[in-house]
Amino acid sequence: MTAITQPTERRIPLEGAFNVRDLGGYAATGGKTTQWGRIFRADGLHKLTAQDQLELLNRGIRTVVDLRHEHEVREFRNVFADSDVVSYHNISLINPAATTRRDIRCLGDMYMDMVDNAQPLLKQVMELLAEKEGGALFHCSAGKDRTGVVSGLLLGLAGVSRETIVADYELTGPNIVPIMGELRKGIPDIVPEEMAQELLGCAPSNMVMLLDHLEERYGGVEAYLRGIGLTVEQLGKLRSKLVGEVDAG
Repeated sequence: MTAITQPTERRIPLEGAFNVRDLGGYAATGGKTTQWGRIFRADGLHKLTAQDQLELLNRGIRTVVDLRHEHEVREFRNVFADSDVVSYHNISLINPAATTRRDIRCLGDMYMDMVDNAQPLLKQVMELLAEKEGGALFHCSAGKDRTGVVSGLLLGLAGVSRETIVADYELTGPNIVPIMGELRKGIPDIVPEEMAQELLGCAPSNMVMLLDHLEERYGGVEAYLRGIGLTVEQLGKLRSKLVGEVDAG
């Protein structure tokens, strides 16, 4: 029997995107490991070349969930928006770069605000990832904030350790250096420079704040996902995609 070789490169090198990553290969509960080639996270896909698109299709991606706002989607159109092969969905989560809230001190505050106040939207995202067949990719502009929250929820549901979830979040930093100028243009001029730099960063404390908040306010990731309306069946499907077959109950 021929052994199956698993990919060792988490980041997928592409010409038109810089933060496309496979969520496979992470140690999870019960001695399991998150599966390669099932769920991917990414930055903007509007500059993907034809070869880039073929690379993602060859990796089995058949669903794309675009977490960006309407103006982002309109200005930087997703290359899969009209695809005959990929099921494309736009679910507009909170835009961290355009917030006008005065009580936001850091990205961690935004992430907590997102899980508190964008629950119907996060439910839609999770339902799509649970129900659609084949590989799935979700993304925003940098693949850091909206994408980071969704990734944290998924990895938390799989039973990946807090340390690993935080480390996965931090991987964005070096990846988005080539698009930092483009991302900076997306932050309104009225935002002070100090806050702009915070919005462009990915300090590990931000993800720690989110994970602490999920634990302290909701009783953990699974309890949170149940609380926003995901069914036992949907949670089972998500786990199955993340770590393979799971024990009933």
